[in-house]
Amino acid sequence: MKQWKKRVSAMALALVMGLGTVAVAAGAEKTISVTPMTLNINGQEVIPTKSNGEAAEVFSYDGATYVPLRYLSELLGIQVEWDKASPNTAKLVNVPVTSDRDMKVDFVVVGAGAGGLSASAEAARQGKSVILLEKLAFAGGSSALCEGYFWANDSKLNAETGKGFDTETMKAAMKTAAGGKAVDSLIDNLCEVSGEVMDTLTDSGVVFLKDQFTGSGGAISGLDVFIAEGAGNGFMKSMLKIAEDNKVDIRYESKATDLIYEDGQVKGVTVTDKNGSYNIYADATVLATGGFLRNEELMKEYAPDWADTNVYCSAGSTGDGHEMAMKLGAHMIGDSFGCVWEFDGKNGYHMDGGMTPMVSFFRVNQEGKRVLNEYGGTNVNANNNTTVQQTGNRVYCFMDSASNYAGLAEQSVAAGLAYKADTLEELADAYGIDKAALLETVNAYNKAKASGKDDPDFGVPNAYMVSMTEVPFYATYYQPFPTNCLAGLEADEYCRLLDADNKPIPGLYGVGELIMGSVVGDGNYPSCGTCLAAGIYGGVVAVRHQLGIFQ
Repeated sequence: MKQWKKRVSAMALALVMGLGTVAVAAGAEKTISVTPMTLNINGQEVIPTKSNGEAAEVFSYDGATYVPLRYLSELLGIQVEWDKASPNTAKLVNVPVTSDRDMKVDFVVVGAGAGGLSASAEAARQGKSVILLEKLAFAGGSSALCEGYFWANDSKLNAETGKGFDTETMKAAMKTAAGGKAVDSLIDNLCEVSGEVMDTLTDSGVVFLKDQFTGSGGAISGLDVFIAEGAGNGFMKSMLKIAEDNKVDIRYESKATDLIYEDGQVKGVTVTDKNGSYNIYADATVLATGGFLRNEELMKEYAPDWADTNVYCSAGSTGDGHEMAMKLGAHMIGDSFGCVWEFDGKNGYHMDGGMTPMVSFFRVNQEGKRVLNEYGGTNVNANNNTTVQQTGNRVYCFMDSASNYAGLAEQSVAAGLAYKADTLEELADAYGIDKAALLETVNAYNKAKASGKDDPDFGVPNAYMVSMTEVPFYATYYQPFPTNCLAGLEADEYCRLLDADNKPIPGLYGVGELIMGSVVGDGNYPSCGTCLAAGIYGGVVAVRHQLGIFQ
């Protein structure tokens, strides 16, 4: 039997189930003999009332029991409408959907990316029944598109390779990067489970390179980050196999359309697939639906400067989990996006000659003005926010032939991704940059560099200011290509989503990109691999908290 908002006696239920979901019309009037009845709800006798508050009779006739429609409907949260033009017709307008496919499990997890695969596999390892829903026809999400960078602390792999931080150092580094704007206790818990979870992954077949690593690429310095064999796609294939090996019930092309919220808590989700809709009831619901980069409305509301940018993420990043949870008071915190950079909608990171924008440390907008601190030690995401506010959502990157990276610039020129010229005016013409303003900006910058003092406009240390005097010059552009959201729904230390009063919404967890604002604060991305960590480690934290293992 489907769980209704309130449970009533079998007699009353028989009546309700006979009403259906369409208008109920009265027939011809006639005189009948009835048998008085009593109505018992949850073990207590009650007397129904009419709309005017007067007592109404309950009776049986010809094998059926009759109760006032409005009284019983309101008990069940069903709205009754009466049309004065048709006084003998009552309309029930919000009858809950019922299906013979409805079911009950311990966990329902929504989204089969890194976080969803981790949470569902952990629930299954703990001996619990779990259904993993994926609205697309395949697993992996945006995680399958990433580079497979993943940090860990105090794992066997850390010990074997000598790479990474210990747990306490990683906690401190993450909190420092967030500047006090993340949920510190959540960072603690993610780092606490990291070593054990990494060991479980490697023991279960996930392979990480032992002779190749990447730097943090973010605010944390000195951190070596692991690289999964086969990058993000290989990583997610391995995680999918782990979930399958643990007998997780994975349902593709099955979209969660709403949360089931009854008696003050989330009790599961309503699902739509090719056969229709049904309900999955669960003790805990874990949302792992990724970001909202492909949700036009959410982008306009929470990131209007980014609303017209190209994006590099899964087709499923449409903010489904955000929208469902926000109906219950969940709310956004954090800012900005993780980014690569693009050339005509292609990921510059993977293009021959595509690295030059990242090693060009003199940048101007189309108006020829510097607008940000180009020094790599600054907040990359703040710079991205500034960049997308410029004409064309981009800044133009220059270097001269004295640069250590002139060889990369030559590769970019050969690939058609950059220009080379003996004068800055020529380069300005190539990109439509204001020539007079550009020359004025370069002259002022060169004077500041020659003075030995730090950059007076944006604070670049003099030692990191670059030469802009030696011909030939090179120019390309940097245009952020967002891959994942750094803003997300606020969660507590156990990944429980919080309502408008900052209280946990009972029965509801969120992991991964959905809660990135709680992990990184206002978007100062700490290190490559943090979004995967929020999903993979967060999935374990959420499940273990629900089971009372992690408190």
